[in-house]
Amino acid sequence: MNSPVIGSLLCSLRELQASLVRVKHLIALQQVYAEAVPLDLANKSRVAFERSGAVVIVADTSAVATKLRQLAPRIVYKIVKFAPEVTSIQVEVQVTQQSDARARRLPRIGPRGRSSWLELRDALPPSPLRSAIASLLQRGSKLSDEHQPLDGEE
Repeated sequence: MNSPVIGSLLCSLRELQASLVRVKHLIALQQVYAEAVPLDLANKSRVAFERSGAVVIVADTSAVATKLRQLAPRIVYKIVKFAPEVTSIQVEVQVTQQSDARARRLPRIGPRGRSSWLELRDALPPSPLRSAIASLLQRGSKLSDEHQPLDGEE
């Protein structure tokens, strides 16, 4: 993350200085929030914004949101110590791409494909490409002892 570069850009443009103040305030709120909740919940949620005394927290799943709602008094107590203008929190669910990616099964290299990759590796002189292919094949064999074919391969 290039926050020092972004920060210097925001400071250099008078119109964006207010944005820098808001960004710094949100970062500080996020840090206070992360200290107020257990680590596993902090990793699956974040402070989205603060407006009119309400801090909006987004959670990756409804289960995380439910847990956060149960912890709301504790979270508000910690945040109010940092920002007295905060009077409430709202917890919303925001599904992320990451949770979709976990559900998808990774494709496997089938026997014919593996054989082709081995031939290519063996035909190459010692080089970074050969090392990368060897690493790919080694990683693939560790994932599963079963060789499941890719689409269209038998």
